[in-house]
Amino acid sequence: LSVSLLFFGVSLLVVSDGSPLSSESSESDEYEVVGILGEIRKQCKSKTRSNAAFTVVMESVEQAIECVSNFDAENFVNDFDELTNATRGTFFDKYCPQVRLLVSCHDGMLAAVRPCLKEGTFNLVEALFDSMPDALDLACKNDGEIIFKLKDQQRLECIKQKADQISACANALANNLNGDWEDSKLTQEQCSMLANFRQCMKEQLDLCDLSDIVNIYDIPMNAMLS
Repeated sequence: LSVSLLFFGVSLLVVSDGSPLSSESSESDEYEVVGILGEIRKQCKSKTRSNAAFTVVMESVEQAIECVSNFDAENFVNDFDELTNATRGTFFDKYCPQVRLLVSCHDGMLAAVRPCLKEGTFNLVEALFDSMPDALDLACKNDGEIIFKLKDQQRLECIKQKADQISACANALANNLNGDWEDSKLTQEQCSMLANFRQCMKEQLDLCDLSDIVNIYDIPMNAMLS
């Protein structure tokens, strides 16, 4: 699971930042990378015994960045800031199809990373990415009914007041992300850990009438656990 989250982290960097994630060394065929991509490079080198596989991964990341750059993130943020109940139908009709196209930007990354991962790990990564369209469909359902709740000032104020408790939920999960998470089947303890995180988050979101957001989280998580 750690590599599943790792690979998902790469996708988030690509979507949110769009800036170069590495530089290519003039003295070798290796890319100079740190952090998430550095860990993926180790996986590639360990599994394939060469740098070629990671070069393919980096090429796929660059292609994903180019693909995602076609999305006008600035206008999206501005339109969301101005979103009202009267305009939400137009907003979600406009942006949901665009975001669906963004999901396909990562197809090349998924194929490229496969030689670098154990079969079980890749299955988890694939399940995560395959679940994204369903999660997006739920987020867009009924003109973004679930997401639109985040525009309610009273709910937002409630979330701010629960920030410490929500952080505690996340920290409890992070502190337990150890051991062998690389098999295709998670242990009962690991499944319980993820279920406890979900319940912890739901309890806090319930108090702010935002527990429906957990249903979006459930889609990728259930796909990975199935």
